[in-house]
Amino acid sequence: MADYKTRYRNATFSKEKIELDGKYFENCQFKDCLIIVETGETDLRGSSFLNCKLLLRGNAYTIGKIIKLFTGKSPLKVLDFDEPLFEEGPSGTSS
Repeated sequence: MADYKTRYRNATFSKEKIELDGKYFENCQFKDCLIIVETGETDLRGSSFLNCKLLLRGNAYTIGKIIKLFTGKSPLKVLDFDEPLFEEGPSGTSS
């Protein structure tokens, strides 16, 4: 296992922007988050994702394009940057 300086165990993330690169996650829960991956240098063990969006950048984006070439279809939904990350509540706040 790589020596990750930032480690999370049994953590819950909700409506956050989380960059996975360089971090270790064990038994974590992600709900309504924007998950960002650029290098793929991360370790996810026993973690779950509920209604999250994935943003691929750099090398991860290139690998996503290669997968599309091999399969003929995109393995992931592309996030439209005009699309709000979180739903607006009645008072204009995130719900």
